[in-house]
Amino acid sequence: MSALDVTADSGAPASGGAPVSAPPPAISVRHLWHRYGSLDVLRDVSFDVAHGEIFGFIGPNGAGKTTTIRAMATLLEPTAGSVHIDGYDAALDPDEVRKIIGYMPDHAGVYERITVREFLEFFADAYRIPELGVVDAVIELTELAKLSDRLVATLSKGMKQRLQIARTLLHDPKVLVLDEPASDLDPRARIEVRDLLLELRELGKTIFLSSHILTELSDVCTSVGILERGQLVVAGPIGEIAERLAAERGRREPAAPVPPDLAAPLMPPLPAAAEGGAPNFAPEAPPAAVVTPGGAPIPQATRKRLKLRVLGDSQAIVPMLEGGSGVLGVEPGPGGSLSLYYVGGDQYVAEVVRYLVTSGVGLVSVEPERNELERIFLEVTRGDLT
Repeated sequence: MSALDVTADSGAPASGGAPVSAPPPAISVRHLWHRYGSLDVLRDVSFDVAHGEIFGFIGPNGAGKTTTIRAMATLLEPTAGSVHIDGYDAALDPDEVRKIIGYMPDHAGVYERITVREFLEFFADAYRIPELGVVDAVIELTELAKLSDRLVATLSKGMKQRLQIARTLLHDPKVLVLDEPASDLDPRARIEVRDLLLELRELGKTIFLSSHILTELSDVCTSVGILERGQLVVAGPIGEIAERLAAERGRREPAAPVPPDLAAPLMPPLPAAAEGGAPNFAPEAPPAAVVTPGGAPIPQATRKRLKLRVLGDSQAIVPMLEGGSGVLGVEPGPGGSLSLYYVGGDQYVAEVVRYLVTSGVGLVSVEPERNELERIFLEVTRGDLT
């Protein structure tokens, strides 16, 4: 298992007592190997996916993502190791696993000369589902009602992908295993697929989502696994991985010096704040070192960006933010736009917003930069070709 793997094994003993029986993870992969000829396409891959997660399986083309997924879907018996879905071994209990998972392969074909409803009724019959009301429920969930009488051949690529997801839901699986579900889709179709995945998670589904496009995953995934050349280089919740990497950088690299004009510990108090009006979002005392919520130190060179848009001239907002605790820089832009470079978490962003609003700033939009996953990927992979 990778040194950066932050997943936890289930069933650990309770402190000072007997082992507590915990439910098995939705997906458990242990020491998975697979060889095609003389080529090891998977090498000792291990990770867990908890129930209710959207797990992003990331890697370049040829990294071994589809081979891992085929083992999960009972379509391939690995050379060594095991895959368990909700406690069932995919190699030893394939029939039980197939009842639990909904599998959508990459570039899945469809029967084009039948209607959407006929397509779903055909697969409902294949799953031996007696009630056709299930088809109506799935059509409603995936918003295909207006297209139910159209030929599949007339659907756009995005609607065919949505139809494939609908097909995987017919037998109400606990776990969805989706291989590149948004490949070759236009931007609107990608957004629609993303929103559908979030809705399915709200319904209690566990979603295993393979992709090599990080922008597809950054807004939906709770955890990720990154695969390169058949080996898992890191796996776990995105925030915990970021903390581990930040801690390692802190041990390897000395902190970059902070310019004097950015080192002031507190936000300059405004007159309104002194009178009990607009609160100051800075902490009461400067921290000894900037750390993540998990306690990992963050080098001063690490910075995040918060994109703001305000009514009026953004240049007037700069003095309100410069010099505040955690503020590494403020850059005004055209049309009321403003970039705030900072160190901190979601609570810090919330305090910045509260500070500006209660200070009378007309705040139009707030957009934290979502680059954490890209930064993690570039840091833990080497870009080697298979």
